[in-house]
Amino acid sequence: MNESAGDFSDILSLLKDNPRGMSVTEIAEAAHLNRNTIARYMDTLLVSGQVEMRTFGKAKVFFISKRVPVSAMLNLSSEMVLLVDGDLRVIQVNEALLSFLSVTSDEITGSLIYEGPAKPLCSDMLTDQIRHAIRGETVRGELRIFRNNQEYYLDQKIYPMVLADGKPGVTVVLDDITEHVRAEAALEQSEAMFRRLVETVQDCIWSVDEHAIIRYISPQITTICGYSPNEMFGRRFSDFMPPGAGVRFSWELTAEISRESGFTLLEFPFICKDGTRIYCEFSGTPVVLDEESNMFLGYNGALRNVTDRRNAEQGVKRWKLFLDGVMDNIPGIIIVTDVKTNSIVYSNLAAEQFLHMSRSEIRSLTSSKLLSRLGSGHLIDAHDQVKAFRKPVNVPEDRVEVDGTVHYISARVLPMVLSADREYLLTMATDISDEVADRNRQLLTRELAFVLEGISSTQEIWGPAMEMLPNISGFEAVAVYQRSIFDDYVLFMSRKGRFAPAIPRDSIVDRIVRKGEPAIFDQYRMGLFLEGTLAIMDNAASLVLMPIVHESRTVACIVLGSTAPQLPDTVLRGILMSTAFQISTVASRCLLQEKLQRERDRTRSYLDVAGVMLVVVGRDGVIEMINRYGAKLLGYTEADLIGRNWFEMIVPDTVRESRLAAFEQMVSGMLNVEDRVYHGPVRCSDGTVKSIRWRNSLLREECGSVAGVVSSGEIIPEEENR
Repeated sequence: MNESAGDFSDILSLLKDNPRGMSVTEIAEAAHLNRNTIARYMDTLLVSGQVEMRTFGKAKVFFISKRVPVSAMLNLSSEMVLLVDGDLRVIQVNEALLSFLSVTSDEITGSLIYEGPAKPLCSDMLTDQIRHAIRGETVRGELRIFRNNQEYYLDQKIYPMVLADGKPGVTVVLDDITEHVRAEAALEQSEAMFRRLVETVQDCIWSVDEHAIIRYISPQITTICGYSPNEMFGRRFSDFMPPGAGVRFSWELTAEISRESGFTLLEFPFICKDGTRIYCEFSGTPVVLDEESNMFLGYNGALRNVTDRRNAEQGVKRWKLFLDGVMDNIPGIIIVTDVKTNSIVYSNLAAEQFLHMSRSEIRSLTSSKLLSRLGSGHLIDAHDQVKAFRKPVNVPEDRVEVDGTVHYISARVLPMVLSADREYLLTMATDISDEVADRNRQLLTRELAFVLEGISSTQEIWGPAMEMLPNISGFEAVAVYQRSIFDDYVLFMSRKGRFAPAIPRDSIVDRIVRKGEPAIFDQYRMGLFLEGTLAIMDNAASLVLMPIVHESRTVACIVLGSTAPQLPDTVLRGILMSTAFQISTVASRCLLQEKLQRERDRTRSYLDVAGVMLVVVGRDGVIEMINRYGAKLLGYTEADLIGRNWFEMIVPDTVRESRLAAFEQMVSGMLNVEDRVYHGPVRCSDGTVKSIRWRNSLLREECGSVAGVVSSGEIIPEEENR
């Protein structure tokens, strides 16, 4: 990255892909550069206006600048645009101005504005205005030039700007208003003199000779500027104007010699006797002796003080520019619709960016056509309700489609009644697609968590996980790798995508999986893998590794893959990390349960092959466990006995009461059963009674209380009973 040349394209690309902003640490990690270097780069971009910064607590978060770059809009503008640096050299010209000057970009680029091909546009006043603009002032004016034997009127705007290298420059915007001026002049020619005479009765009447020397001026001049007629007689109007304005006035007045009808010179500054500045409008006609000799004698005309009108117009223009600037910097979408014509009369920059249309394209549509193209049913209903009831309507969420891409917006439609004939609808909308996507991911995550809660074996985990993870993550392919008895990770199952049969030993992926921590390789981090070292998925452009850890060892790994570059935002990264931990926790629980079940089954198999009767009786006398040998000895199955009362079902009636009393003493702790052997009869299923030699042990809870009695018994041979 070349800082001196202002090449920050990688950082700007990162910020464009992360519209929610990135901190210096996040940018440094994504760009693989030192944090101090990134901080210095961000300061340069901030000064040059290419990025914006917001502070959240102690963190500084940077966003791509919402201002449209001048270079991107030059050739899109119908106006003539000229970019000048601090040395007054031309650095860029758009196609409209090149066509007007009949030059090529190579001929004009790099030349001084007052010497090169741009000289026809330049004057001392324009040069001074550009210098003012370089110092930070915005200049607005009107330019009148002659080119190719034709007269042109140009609306001139000069704006200060910051160039890509951080140095000051200006943008000169010229709008050809010649046809507009000529059209207005043509409409007014037939009635100009009569109308002016009627309208300017209170104005000052004047007459000048062929050299523009004042030969007559009416007494009204004293009311206007404080000078008496005698003080102005024999002088020029330009003598009472600032130098630049005086030269322009003289030049424009001379240029009006050829006009047969009246002319108007608008808003020239005039210095009053007390030093204050006013603005005057001069109107008049050239005076010719006769048509045959065509002898020019001077001009007759009138002037009026238009300072208040000019200030009002300037105030309106400044206010409109201010409102336009505010609206264009509002991130929300704003569209204003005329109720009567159903036409769109205003749209801000956010609306253009969201709809992928220019303002002229938006305004060429009716409101109903635009809403129909978006497929916005709720907004259409909202507009109808506001038109009918003149009350604001909220649209909390609406699905729209822009160029084939589905978005979600929230909107508010308000009535704007300026007069009986001027009614508008103001639509303010916000793109909430990211919020809806995050909400759906959260719902899917909770649904997956709910499903996982009811799972009791590891094999039941993979189905729901593989079904729902692609929708949560946006990665289209998913696979499960399980640890084999050979201590490697082999493919167990996959969905979409082509995955390798096993993860290569000692590869980067293998080391990450064995480490047991989730890892996300987005479109930038995929460059960390050397060519040929990543063979886990064909044509993978992004990967997510979600190891399943049990007892500090990775027993399996879920792999999410995408052949399209992915760049998960902070929220999605958090969801993926949380989901990986959740799946790992459920898998660990299932593995523990399976291990415990295996141990129980193994212990039960030991009990089943033992040559003695083993039975567990709870405090309430209910049989909780009996081995297969004992159940067979009694003539029952295990299912027949478990859950039944031992004393009611197995102990003969004759000894039941005494055995029950002894049992109660044992569970209450009053009878020591250690190393005691006693004889007790049992009743089999066929009604026969067998004598059993019993050994007992107390089964205790963690708190020490007796939970039941574990007894082992063997049949007493008949010879011992005799």
